[in-house]
Amino acid sequence: MAVAQIGIFNSDISTHHYYLEFSLNADVNISEVKRQLAIIATPDKAHLVMAFGPRCWQRLRPEMNIEGLSSFKAIKGMEGHNCPTTQQDLFFWLHCPTERGHSYNLDHVFNITAALKELATLTLEIQGVKYHDSRDLTGFVDGSANPKGEHKYLESLIPDGQEGEKGSYLLTQKWVHNLKKFNHLLQQKQEQVIGRTKSDSIELEGEAMPKNSHVSRTDAELDGKAAKVYRRSMPFGTSEENGLYFVSFSNQQARHQIQLDRMFGVVGDGIYDRLLDFSQAKSSSYWFAPSQTSLDDLFA
Repeated sequence: MAVAQIGIFNSDISTHHYYLEFSLNADVNISEVKRQLAIIATPDKAHLVMAFGPRCWQRLRPEMNIEGLSSFKAIKGMEGHNCPTTQQDLFFWLHCPTERGHSYNLDHVFNITAALKELATLTLEIQGVKYHDSRDLTGFVDGSANPKGEHKYLESLIPDGQEGEKGSYLLTQKWVHNLKKFNHLLQQKQEQVIGRTKSDSIELEGEAMPKNSHVSRTDAELDGKAAKVYRRSMPFGTSEENGLYFVSFSNQQARHQIQLDRMFGVVGDGIYDRLLDFSQAKSSSYWFAPSQTSLDDLFA
């Protein structure tokens, strides 16, 4: 029986996070890519999640057809709010819970970039940080609606018996906030944008919940069932640029897509996510995060 990559689920206590995205070079030798990935697949003192863009996975495992897996397509949304595609080939998420976690993450970042130097181009590098009590830089708790307990596995992993079992469909996006604009709002207005109270992260109810709040727009259904995803996002920031590196896992890629379509107002109801007035998507990629069993087979 396949087992999932443990790093997807044990990050709650990790305070240091590092994300890398790569684009494979033209005419790259995929056997050499596989060899180098096998070398860096098991980091020392840090947890690693590895995922692959659809084109890359097709080259690595052409015999494994993952249903519904496709590259990210740009979204042209309402009121000039657009979502770009920056689809890449290789994704690495490192995280560590110890006080020297950033050092351990960096050690492996150096190993990864050195191993792939002649094979791929680094296209995104972000250091994420646990901000206070798991809050976004807007001050709101992030991931409050995440499935809990056994449900996080059921909602995020491909079921047993299906191709790619215990793997996951992954969405990553770099969102850049306009904190000056957002912080100019009174707290009540901020809460209406998000759909939750700021201090204790309680979901607004009834008429108090705007239809264009972030909570309302991401409360989606697919084939009559709640389109749940398992968020593992982290804030990032400097004095010049700050935001959220959005990371979420699901047992269907379509769950990610319906949430995005509702956010950007392309489902035909004439409503878009008010949060888009304060945060802009700068990158978007879909990935397949195979099970640890599939990774072990790939590198055998």
